[in-house]
Amino acid sequence: MTTIAPAAPARRDVSPARHWRWTQPGLLLTGGALVLLIDPGPFDLRVITLVVAYAVAATGFNVLVGFAGIVSIGNSVFLAAGGYAWALLATSYGPLVALLAGVVLAAVIAALAGVLLLRLRAYYFAVATLALGTLGTVVVRNWTAVTNGDAGITNVGYIKVFGLSGVPSIFVAAVVLLALVSFLQEALRTSPVGQAMIIGRYDPPAAEGIGVSVAYTRVVAFVLSAVTAALGGALIAQLAGGAFPDQFATTSAISLLVIPIIAGRGWRWAPLVGAAIVIALPEYLRFLAEYRLVVYGAAVVLVALFLPGGVHQVVRAVAERLGRSRG
Repeated sequence: MTTIAPAAPARRDVSPARHWRWTQPGLLLTGGALVLLIDPGPFDLRVITLVVAYAVAATGFNVLVGFAGIVSIGNSVFLAAGGYAWALLATSYGPLVALLAGVVLAAVIAALAGVLLLRLRAYYFAVATLALGTLGTVVVRNWTAVTNGDAGITNVGYIKVFGLSGVPSIFVAAVVLLALVSFLQEALRTSPVGQAMIIGRYDPPAAEGIGVSVAYTRVVAFVLSAVTAALGGALIAQLAGGAFPDQFATTSAISLLVIPIIAGRGWRWAPLVGAAIVIALPEYLRFLAEYRLVVYGAAVVLVALFLPGGVHQVVRAVAERLGRSRG
């Protein structure tokens, strides 16, 4: 008689994305605590805080570019929505109301603009979003009754976290928000909506054939990019001590575009790594005076030419080599 051994219990397969959903926020919070323990100087802490603030803003843009494959040059209007909402409401109504108001305003603008503009093809959509960002700058400069025009709004409130004040409190708030949006980014990556975004990016006809609404997923990605941009805009306004039109000009939108591209579109660490390159590098090259922008521009061009996959291409190659050496 043949005996059959009992089947071994099935192992639970935990995908890398699900693993990183919890690991990445933990690493970010741990890194933030270490920075506070090291206690860098005022200039260094301000630069690090600005990097984290832009990483928060760029996380949704990483979803837009890396998941949905859409290029937008007008996200400065969403930065402005978050920054001005904070400047106008934080002192009188508190930080949570100010953050929520900026997020809702940015989401509404993105939803309306997305429904209208995402019917355009890639390049036309990019140009249309540039017009949207320019329109936002015009409104901010000329709606003086609310925005105070070019003079901006000063004496804004600060988030107070764990009894901290000033730049340290903004840094802690920025790290917590970055951990939160990173968690949501990884949750989206494994969700049906996130998978639909990725399928619609690579093969829209096939996606429509299996019942995926490419237009819907693109609007969702556009709204998510607006929400995180509004959060980053609020942090930037706090760090600058006010909201000013020049903070949220087209150059800010271009920075958001460059951050995920230079680090690697869709890579979970792209917002932070890209922000460290795009935001911190020019600050630490100030000793080169007028040549710093030349050096910075040359570095960006070299990465674009020789690393089409961004910094992630190098990280992946090193990881694969280490894996083969261990094998």
